[in-house]
Amino acid sequence: MCGRYAIIQGKKIFATFAMLREMEKQITPSLSVPHYNAAPTDLLPIFFQSKEGMCVRDAFWWLIPHWSKTGTPDTKFASFNARAETIDTSKLFAPYFKARRCLIPVDGFFEWKREEGKKTPMFISMKDNLPFMMAGVYSIWRNDVGEERPSFSVITSVANEFMQSIHSRMPVILPGAEFERWLDRDFNDTSALKESLRPAPSQQMRAFPVTPRVNNSRYQEPDCVTAITL
Repeated sequence: MCGRYAIIQGKKIFATFAMLREMEKQITPSLSVPHYNAAPTDLLPIFFQSKEGMCVRDAFWWLIPHWSKTGTPDTKFASFNARAETIDTSKLFAPYFKARRCLIPVDGFFEWKREEGKKTPMFISMKDNLPFMMAGVYSIWRNDVGEERPSFSVITSVANEFMQSIHSRMPVILPGAEFERWLDRDFNDTSALKESLRPAPSQQMRAFPVTPRVNNSRYQEPDCVTAITL
């Protein structure tokens, strides 16, 4: 699963990925401030292709289906993650996988490593220290007067060799070469799309233990992503 992540230098996304540079003027409130310990139900930035073209919007991290009666997260069903293995057959996620896919900018994500009865929070990022994109699906719920509430889910896969010592699953990290097809609203070959939902190469990743204060999702200080000595 993926239940926490960090997006610290949101504007760095535009410098990292050439295809997004034309969107730099679309800075959203949540892209302008650091999120050292983002958690489900937080309002966070996502990139997707709308009818008007590429855009970035703030969305709730907990997918709210468009047919929801309340427009609020249903905590009875944890829709902040979608499993890659079943996303094309899931009654909830399949329609969004086919037509509403998004990219979720992050600097790294958290996972808890179990050892000798203890759980140690680990921060996982890229060795090059650059931000990256997790694959996601999104929904836009609308009320009776047309007000919109975007929301999203992070897609997870089985862990790669590097992650296996920490956790059995990990978020799907998409390489830049696959962004265009992933965001294309007219591309609906779900079999081909599922081929993109594979674990990232182990050699690109790094991990280190961080303060147990990240266990509290309300804790949002820079030391959330600072390595500690155990």
